[in-house]
Amino acid sequence: MPDPHSPAAGPQPLDLPAGVHQLCSCGRSRHGWFCDGAHLGTGRVSYELRLSAPATVLLCGCGHSRRYPLCDGSHDTPVRRIRWQWWG
Repeated sequence: MPDPHSPAAGPQPLDLPAGVHQLCSCGRSRHGWFCDGAHLGTGRVSYELRLSAPATVLLCGCGHSRRYPLCDGSHDTPVRRIRWQWWG
């Protein structure tokens, strides 16, 4: 099982059977990518994923996804740095 706390920068595949899955969106779960209720008090909720057939889903390994815990390809986006220029 992939570790949601690992520093992997790319997507991490996870094979799931058909059914309803509660995925961790806070990073506190002791069950890896699966929610165990540890998010209580953080203001976050678990991510419900409904699958009608077994599938492999790509989970975010970098933490930058706007659809976390699912990967949206944000790891490929270059980081924009603000350039400050001093006028003097």
